[in-house]
Amino acid sequence: MTFERAGESDLAVIGAVLAAARQYLHEQGLDQWQKFPPTAEDTRAHFARGEQYVLRDGDEIAGVCVVVPYEPAYDHIDGAWLQKGSYLAIHRVAASPSVRRRGVASALFAGAERLARERGVGALRIDTHDGNLPMRRALEKNGFVFCGNVTIATGEHRVAYEKIIAEADMQTIVAATGNAHKLREIRAIFAGVNILSEREAGFAGEIEETGGTFLENALIKARAVCKATGLPALADDSGLCVEALGGAPGVRSARYSGGGDAENRALLLKNLAGTADRRAHFACAVALVFPDGREVTAEGRTEGEILSEERGSNGFGYDPLFYSTDLKKSFAEADEAEKNAVSHRGRALRSLEAKL
Repeated sequence: MTFERAGESDLAVIGAVLAAARQYLHEQGLDQWQKFPPTAEDTRAHFARGEQYVLRDGDEIAGVCVVVPYEPAYDHIDGAWLQKGSYLAIHRVAASPSVRRRGVASALFAGAERLARERGVGALRIDTHDGNLPMRRALEKNGFVFCGNVTIATGEHRVAYEKIIAEADMQTIVAATGNAHKLREIRAIFAGVNILSEREAGFAGEIEETGGTFLENALIKARAVCKATGLPALADDSGLCVEALGGAPGVRSARYSGGGDAENRALLLKNLAGTADRRAHFACAVALVFPDGREVTAEGRTEGEILSEERGSNGFGYDPLFYSTDLKKSFAEADEAEKNAVSHRGRALRSLEAKL
């Protein structure tokens, strides 16, 4: 049997498996899902966030579950979790009626554990109805330890279990950015670390950057993604600061014109028309936030000037207009290795790495 992320064509079958599981629990006298049963909307929402998984047995779906990086109900427990670090929470575990009692739950737990190891997560957590003895036995058989009681969002009480992933690779970090160019730069500089994109880590939220400085915005993003995924999160905020414009566009660099990169560059050239002082620098602040509350920050800067016309086809953003003092060419004329060696983001990331 193979544990994998669900496809959209699986959603109807997942719904049928959950309905059958609900009926089975009802026949056993359990109210696990009687008051608030899983709905098709729930399943589609989990699917959209990349949280819905299936266990395939050939062409059939043998079991289903949801794996999320954070469960608010687990913030308060009548008891104590085994560890305070990152975890994955397993929900809505169900086996297809045709394969029930064939080790489906164990296979689902094993799949979730492999997922946790891939992400560098330190533990698995799950809750179930106090009277669901088959599930409790399956959990204990698979190394889960009873930790206490939790109250879920519906107000119902559940018993909570946790399993420590002793060999988890803690060299996994989520890059808190939706920018593919930034993600590539971060992966190139942190070559020895498993860098997950937000989507790979299961994060699909929007973060409002309300800070007045690059560092404030980097911390806002890193804290939000760390809390949502339970993993160390690395975020940056950077921008172009032009002397003749009083440091603008600054923290508004990406939103300077209200349009895309080309519109931002066009507005910059318009605002500098006839200006002799073309001095500028790129500034970057990076923040690495850990689930245990530790925060490490660093900053970097690279000097240059604004060209009167675009040069080069590499890079992104303002790179075609930024003439690097170090490279004697525009960032868009430099290859990736050249740019990373002197860029503001490269310097900030290397400074962060040295602090670690």
